[in-house]
Amino acid sequence: MSRRRGFTLIELLVVIAIIGILAGLLFPVFVKAREKARQTACVASVHQLAVAMLMYVDDNDGQYCPAQSPDNLMRWHGRRASTSEPFDPKLGPLWDYYQSKELKQCHTLEVDPAAQGQFELGTGGYGYNEQYVGGSPSTDYLFGMYVPAKTGWINDPANTVMFTDTATLNCEGRFIEYSFCEAPSYQAWGMLAAPTTHFRHSGFASVAFCDGHARAMRMVYTQTTGTCPWGSPTPYTKADYQKADLGFLSEDNSLYDRE
Repeated sequence: MSRRRGFTLIELLVVIAIIGILAGLLFPVFVKAREKARQTACVASVHQLAVAMLMYVDDNDGQYCPAQSPDNLMRWHGRRASTSEPFDPKLGPLWDYYQSKELKQCHTLEVDPAAQGQFELGTGGYGYNEQYVGGSPSTDYLFGMYVPAKTGWINDPANTVMFTDTATLNCEGRFIEYSFCEAPSYQAWGMLAAPTTHFRHSGFASVAFCDGHARAMRMVYTQTTGTCPWGSPTPYTKADYQKADLGFLSEDNSLYDRE
């Protein structure tokens, strides 16, 4: 009878080494494929938010949902009883049109709850064009900037941003949720805005436009305002925002404004 021969230690080590090499080659492919799937999911989410918004518009005489309220208790994505509490999405103006907490949850955005606190908690990683769609460029804090656009005010809906992937950095350099996709400058005050569109999907951001279509887009530009929003003594540089994948879809306000 012939004797069965098993693997030698050297052969076993060679097999393990080959498996390790193959795993090392395939792992980046798997990571890229997973991120591509997440990007596709986020594009679908902002598209659904845009569809919900258009249904809201139809029910409200052609007026878009307000981005925020003067008392800081309402955002497009929810409402809260006090500024120390999180926003309840079921009380938001768009809830009846999408009714899904999971819709506003990007799995690529990693937010530290301790760093987040209550600031803007509830957006799930998406932001609304509050300067031109959910509001109006105005120095009047009590009225103008809280007046949302009407459909007739937007001349080119297919090229006017409605929603994007968003985030911002707190003063410790950690990502936190943010309700709005800022244009590069505030028209009414002539001031630069800190970038909040988050190109977190391998350099792409999910973007929905006022005609309802959505697609993934690359960053065109970023900038620094020279300050940190919460008074940090060390302002973020343009390189800091570039590294964080925070920027804008255009160098000026042309993709955000009503022209």
